[in-house]
Amino acid sequence: MVLEFTPGVSFAFTDAFAAGWVPREPFMVGIFCIFAEGQGTRYRACARHWSAETMKQHEEMGFMEGWGAVANQLKELAEASR
Repeated sequence: MVLEFTPGVSFAFTDAFAAGWVPREPFMVGIFCIFAEGQGTRYRACARHWSAETMKQHEEMGFMEGWGAVANQLKELAEASR
């Protein structure tokens, strides 16, 4: 579920709800930001977890590798559109 969206700047989302606004065990809030930096664009992604246990679970699921792959794919798209 998207919590906040600022076009061309950032968006935040959570998995604390299922379809139909049904609450479920929250896992995280994800935040993605982009902003100009020098001659390029900086991309930043972070996850905020409700507990150390869910953060550890997320890491064990391959969180760092998965979000790193997304960053690499965005870089490839940006470079291809130059």
